[in-house]
Amino acid sequence: MELTWLRDRKEPYNLGENEFHLAFTTDDFDSAHAMHSKMGCICYENPGMGIYFIADPDNYWLEVVPEKRMR
Repeated sequence: MELTWLRDRKEPYNLGENEFHLAFTTDDFDSAHAMHSKMGCICYENPGMGIYFIADPDNYWLEVVPEKRMR
């Protein structure tokens, strides 16, 4: 899989209505959350489900899930 960032693109992407997204697991969820909070890239949080999303430079959402939820 390759993720690309078209830095020279001036107009925003039309992300459509798709529910497709990438999800990543982390074995240190609290540290990852703290780092992403400091970076200011968290765009949505669902504490009840124990997940959050960060936005990439093109505003695509990437889900962050604790490793223990995936077992």
